[in-house]
Amino acid sequence: MLALAVFPASVVAEDTSGRIASSRSDLDAVKSRLRSAQAEVADTETTHAEAAKALKQADVAVSRILRRVRELVRERKRADAAVLKVEAALRETEAQVATGRAALASWLRRYYQHGGEPGVAYLLSAREPNQLARDAFYLEQIGREKQAIVTRLREAMALQHQQQTEAEAKRAEVVRLEAVQRREMADLKKERARRGQIVATLSKELKAQKQVVADLQRDEARLRALMVELERARARPRPPPVSTPRTSSDPVVGASRESADSSTRGKAFAALRGQLKPPLRGAIIGRFGADRASGGTTWKGIFIRANSGEEVHAVADGEVVFSDWLRGFGNLIIIDHGQGYLTVYGNNDALFKSNGVRVSAGEVLAAAGDSGGNPEPGLYFEIRHQGRPVDPMDWIRLN
Repeated sequence: MLALAVFPASVVAEDTSGRIASSRSDLDAVKSRLRSAQAEVADTETTHAEAAKALKQADVAVSRILRRVRELVRERKRADAAVLKVEAALRETEAQVATGRAALASWLRRYYQHGGEPGVAYLLSAREPNQLARDAFYLEQIGREKQAIVTRLREAMALQHQQQTEAEAKRAEVVRLEAVQRREMADLKKERARRGQIVATLSKELKAQKQVVADLQRDEARLRALMVELERARARPRPPPVSTPRTSSDPVVGASRESADSSTRGKAFAALRGQLKPPLRGAIIGRFGADRASGGTTWKGIFIRANSGEEVHAVADGEVVFSDWLRGFGNLIIIDHGQGYLTVYGNNDALFKSNGVRVSAGEVLAAAGDSGGNPEPGLYFEIRHQGRPVDPMDWIRLN
């Protein structure tokens, strides 16, 4: 890269026309290098497009796996609850079996103590016929009762076996779900590693090539400015102007210590100016309308730094009108709050809501991340009215 130095005193005394010719020669050299650098950028556009496509596939895969993991957690909780319910029923059945066994044992003990034959002999002894009939009836009822005890005992034992089988099946289902979850998590780690490599490669290439082009463009601008200055002041040549270095990073404009909750449910969005809580906790980066440190565009929203996987909450009631991957924004959700107001949530690792779904304030929408090639994890957040971005800091209340 061509470097410009401040002219020493001896050079200031040289002929101005010679300096102009030298500057033009330098300008031509810079232009030639600039064209080469721009050609290199153009040659790698296809590679960048493929990398972006692979990045999209990885981000979508991560979102899908995280969503499935959440579903598995809920399924495992339901299975655990079912096991607890079956075990409670099993304990109740075991108590019934114990009671039945005790009753049967008591009856058998009494029968053994009194003996069967004396009872029959007593029944068949010569007695008054009506009394004999009544004794026969009572004896029949007692026999039926004992038979019912045996029958209930058999049924309770059969039910016990059935419930034991059911409990074991539920436990096996829990184990299966946990195994599935472990496999899903292993796949998730692989996808994260693959995506990290894609992001690192893409970011490195783009940063290097754009930096070359930007430096050459600044060199070209400085040379042009020098030539204009020399043309205007041939008699009093001056050293070229010193450029002001750009800020290396965007400013931190605040911090959110709490995330959106249900406090704004049921309220019209237009009435919530200055009352919204941020979608998640973290340092807030970027000043609305200011130039981005990376160059190219101005801030149309804010970026909230957060760890990957942090839950992103809806700031108000609305309907999901977009839930998909978008280049530059990664996994993106847009919510329509009515009256022309939209909120935008970008760079997520995973999306938990689909198009057309109604959401309430405080509801979890996504998991924050670095999808779309963002250099650090967090959430990009915008508020738009009638399609035009508005300053989110006018709507957010920081505590």
